[in-house]
Amino acid sequence: MTAQVHPAGYIYQFNRREQKRMQTGIVEDRSNHQASLCSCLGQARQSRSNEENEEEQQIMDQFQKRSVREHTLIGTRPGSRPNLRANIWTRMSLGLIIMFSMSVIYYSSPAEGAGPELGVTAQKAWESVLSKADSQTKLSLQRAYENVGNWTTQEQSWEQKTKTLHAANTSELARLRVEIRQTDDAKIAGLAEKVKQTEARYEPLFALYSSVNKQLDAAKAIKNKEWSAAIRTQADTLKPVVQLAREDIRFKKKELAEARKRKSTEVKRLRTVLAGADPVKKQIQTGKKQASLSRERYSNALQQFKQNTKQGQPSRVLSSLNALAAAAEKWAGSKQHIYTLEQKVSATYANVRQELAKRSK
Repeated sequence: MTAQVHPAGYIYQFNRREQKRMQTGIVEDRSNHQASLCSCLGQARQSRSNEENEEEQQIMDQFQKRSVREHTLIGTRPGSRPNLRANIWTRMSLGLIIMFSMSVIYYSSPAEGAGPELGVTAQKAWESVLSKADSQTKLSLQRAYENVGNWTTQEQSWEQKTKTLHAANTSELARLRVEIRQTDDAKIAGLAEKVKQTEARYEPLFALYSSVNKQLDAAKAIKNKEWSAAIRTQADTLKPVVQLAREDIRFKKKELAEARKRKSTEVKRLRTVLAGADPVKKQIQTGKKQASLSRERYSNALQQFKQNTKQGQPSRVLSSLNALAAAAEKWAGSKQHIYTLEQKVSATYANVRQELAKRSK
């Protein structure tokens, strides 16, 4: 009799062989992936990585096509088992993703929090000190180390804020000086124009009055009583009108003079208010000198800390690290003080700005 193999049994044996072959492939793929990771981290060969990615993509495409074809074939037969190859492929993909994520986390996680800026040699010495210290000392070292980092970060923040505010104050000072110099210029220009227009309006009246007076002098010269009487009557009629015109011009010129005087007084007052920032600016210069000294102390403390890390004694390193943190705190405090003074300058300028806004209304 001829031996017959049930289709389900054939498929089962086939799947068992495929599963065994796929497991072997998984082990090989994992080994290849680990070797690829090490090679990428050590040499960073981009061309080889691209070729491996292309080969892996081709293999993935082949597995997907075969998995879909066999899934369709097995699914149409009675008593078919689950698609083992698809499950194996899914597990393999998840495994690769997990391994890659772990490698990224391992190589990117810092050993401790941010602290002072150290070179490669000093960083190795610091890590060596941490490895030698007991758990309590190590915790104190790490806290002091992070404390230094926090203070230096604050110092940089205050420095940047101060630069930004100082630039704004410098620009505002230039604008205020121009606007103070131009105080009431519009009003004065308007009054000057009124004087000019008034003089032009009364110019014909003054010319007529002058002509009548000349005629009166001529009539007196020839001793013509009738002509003199007629001219005198005309002159007497024009005289009060001319006086009113002259008074109008005099009044407008007085307004112009008073406006110019008020401007001079106001400009002087505003410049005095603006100069109220000068003592604060002197304090800023003093604060900058103090900040420079604080920075020098910090640099000396940092050098001492690096020397102690080379010696490798955790207790001495902790002492120097605490001194470094105190120096960093002093340095950050000096920068904060300068920023506070710049704020006072800004407040003075804002006061002058408000005064100018009131006058413009």
